[in-house]
Amino acid sequence: MGGEGVDVVHVIDSLAASGGAENRLVDEVVALADRHPGTRQAVVRLYARDALQPRLEAAGVPVVALGLDARRAARTWPLAARRLRAVLRERRPDVVHTALASANLVGQLAAAPLGIPVVSSFNRTGDPALQPDAGWRGRVMQAVGRAAARRGDVWWRAVSAHARDARVPADRVTVIPRGVALADLPGPADRSAFGFPDEGPIVVNVARLVPEKAQHLLVEAFAAARADLPGARLAVVGPAGPAEPAVRAAIERHGVAGAVHLLGFRDDARALVAAADVFAFSSLSEGSPGAILEALALGTPVAAFAIEPVEDLTDGGRYARLAPPGDAAALGRAIVEAVRSPPPSAGDWVRRFDLGEVADRLAALLASRAAAAPAGAR
Repeated sequence: MGGEGVDVVHVIDSLAASGGAENRLVDEVVALADRHPGTRQAVVRLYARDALQPRLEAAGVPVVALGLDARRAARTWPLAARRLRAVLRERRPDVVHTALASANLVGQLAAAPLGIPVVSSFNRTGDPALQPDAGWRGRVMQAVGRAAARRGDVWWRAVSAHARDARVPADRVTVIPRGVALADLPGPADRSAFGFPDEGPIVVNVARLVPEKAQHLLVEAFAAARADLPGARLAVVGPAGPAEPAVRAAIERHGVAGAVHLLGFRDDARALVAAADVFAFSSLSEGSPGAILEALALGTPVAAFAIEPVEDLTDGGRYARLAPPGDAAALGRAIVEAVRSPPPSAGDWVRRFDLGEVADRLAALLASRAAAAPAGAR
């Protein structure tokens, strides 16, 4: 079943350009608009960050802003649910699709009283309804999220097999990975555009500076790898975050200040990955890291910690050099191996994650949930 004729409202925390989930949702919405023009779509963002909004509007997809502050998300989700319910009552969509923790909670709360079915995308590491205790606010959000899911018609879209959770009935989960627009990926850029010389390996990491991305361990691994790769440079591309002090401290501690470059957020990060000798990924907790897929599609060798979602995306490590999670010395060796003996090309493997196919599967899921709603439920 396709998505033609279905009216869907997508709900997400924000449209920040630096967010992987935000970029993936926008990719999916634009692909749905292109491949399933009969699907009527709108996107609701809870919070102020709106850098990706022009892409949606250029595709003819309207964006509704609820006007809330992400810094007060733990206090304002009840208000967000009331505002979203008003939007849904006016638009009367066939199905609501939510992504990210706050949006999942708010979307389920808003849709349940109106009888609108919900498809919620989740990562195991991100959804408060599925996680261990995170303080009293976390406990409240978990309890409300579980109640909303029981009260309403909620289906779960897991972005990987790893993201499935035993606390969610298996017969209410569909695994649909995040997709990559393979045809839109850039070719390699000139290294000089990023201030790097032509000689010497370039190792690139693309991720926010937050604890779970563990770039302090990447710096340690890179410092170890330089013993075998003199002249190597490490570029970390991603917005500043709470882990930045730990990363800078690791740079000083290992004496690599002249070789590690914190470039901040850049909209040409993919071109730098294409020009790199290695894409290094030090995350210790992920749902389905699209950056890994993009590096594989660009033909850049990958060195990473062997967490489950990375193994999922690299065919059990066949298309990457993997190290035990948290072992910086082993990750350093993986970086050296990726330079000297790159893993095989992942071209055929990556094609299964093509954005067009993913969009078709998502359209079918949304249409099936809309069709399953009781007649006259709204």
